[in-house]
Amino acid sequence: MIHAALDTSLAAAFTVADNDRILASCTLAARGRASDEKLVPWLLDTVTALDLELSDIERWTVGTGPGSFSGIRVGISWVLGVCAGTGATVRGVPSSLALAREATGLRIGDTVAVLHDARRQQVVLSTYQLGEDGLTSATAPAVLNPQELSAESYAALVTAQDEVSDLLGNALGDRLLRLPGVDARHLLRADWPWPADHPAMIASLEPVYVRPAVFVKPKPVA
Repeated sequence: MIHAALDTSLAAAFTVADNDRILASCTLAARGRASDEKLVPWLLDTVTALDLELSDIERWTVGTGPGSFSGIRVGISWVLGVCAGTGATVRGVPSSLALAREATGLRIGDTVAVLHDARRQQVVLSTYQLGEDGLTSATAPAVLNPQELSAESYAALVTAQDEVSDLLGNALGDRLLRLPGVDARHLLRADWPWPADHPAMIASLEPVYVRPAVFVKPKPVA
């Protein structure tokens, strides 16, 4: 079975596998509007280079955030369009889970904190706890001030954004695992349920929005 995973929450990350064998795993360096413009040609070129067609992909996993409002929507919308045409199955998995899976040395019961930039000198906190069946969501994503974080509460702290690193003090910053981005291989292999029917599939693709898309005051016009 050909399975693909796409994440567009920060930059764009794409992985294609044949059962357990990874065929390609790559990232698109462009961000923002440049990424949106280059995303589809890049995805199509990657699939073509594998001597595959989109119709060969039977399952898709899509990262749902937190992250870029527009980036997440672009990724989800494109994959939904592909699945509508090919009949492939799709599920949504939080992008933060892929980051949490980078933490090492965990023991059963340990909690991983995944941090995203929330603007306004705040962070988005997502937590996952390691159980017998892998990492599962421990708390819903929430916006916090950095000083509200307790280093003792987490076995690991993870981020993929320099903005988060700059907000944390020494006690937290020294323990922070700084990643270059989301690795879509972790989404593809995530221990996360597959939707049982079409309504569940659509529900799983709901983006992880902790704040509305516009939450800062507009700059005054001179």
